[in-house]
Amino acid sequence: MRLHRRDFMLASAAAALSGHASANAWPSKPLRIIAPAGPGSPADTAIRAFQDLLPARLGQPMVIENRPGAQGVIGLDAVAKSPVDNHTFGMMHLQLAAAPAMRNGKMPFDLEKGIEPVVQLSTESPVLLVNTNLPANTLKEFIELAKSKPQMLVYGSAGSGSPAHLGMELLQRAAGMSLVHVPYKTIASAVTDLAGKQIDVALAGSNAALQGLNSGRVRALAVSAPQRLPAFPNVPTLAEAGFPGIDLRGWVGLVARSGTDTAAITRLNAEVNELLKQPKIRERFAATGSEPAGGSPALFKSHIQREMARWQKLVVEAKISAD
Repeated sequence: MRLHRRDFMLASAAAALSGHASANAWPSKPLRIIAPAGPGSPADTAIRAFQDLLPARLGQPMVIENRPGAQGVIGLDAVAKSPVDNHTFGMMHLQLAAAPAMRNGKMPFDLEKGIEPVVQLSTESPVLLVNTNLPANTLKEFIELAKSKPQMLVYGSAGSGSPAHLGMELLQRAAGMSLVHVPYKTIASAVTDLAGKQIDVALAGSNAALQGLNSGRVRALAVSAPQRLPAFPNVPTLAEAGFPGIDLRGWVGLVARSGTDTAAITRLNAEVNELLKQPKIRERFAATGSEPAGGSPALFKSHIQREMARWQKLVVEAKISAD
């Protein structure tokens, strides 16, 4: 039976509308985002930057659930073991990339097979701080001082395996220093003690760094960023301070449970990438010392794999454990 041109065009239009409706059928209910860290953490802050804008684009609310603990493993485990409902997502960060190595591979889920990358949201460039009692005004002077006093200068972090801990261990090895590590529950607490002269040095995110600098009792020596940060225009980068190629930046991104529909991941990735271009999002990130990232799921997957390999080497060499 011959199909007339008019009938063919109508059938084609109907098929196109059907495909469009199918593509836009997701999401059909609120998105659940599990942040594997507490309120105010880089992961929590990054996703909350989208809290009003992303639902407006998707037509569904976004519920953020904080699940801190065990270097982020508790929260990401909840994502990996959630029902495959195409509406549950989680946050991935640097500390989780190092977690398998810190736990000798004893993870409650397979990080590479149980999690599907969606999109990297941001990077955060930490600031190297010292207390003002320390006779060091530059990174070079600090390193010379630390080398002259092995195991005498103390640095604080947000806990074993935290970005501040891993970053300082990496810097120590690059510079040939030997410092003493004191873990805190938060980096803000470490910076408070730094200002109080109870410790000597800390690697802190922009928010905590600014709080310390505002006290007038903390000095910034360098930032781990490709270029100087607007919030710290007079602070040199690590490269400018004599350490090119040392990357201490943290990062966060969205992931899904393995088995999540590719269409859902593709749509969420596209919407987030569009929002990352908007001034409002960029301003929100800049206010917390972060920079927007973006890119494809494949690009984020490659980044995670590189980070896992990079930090595994450090964790093994420095004998860092999750305890």
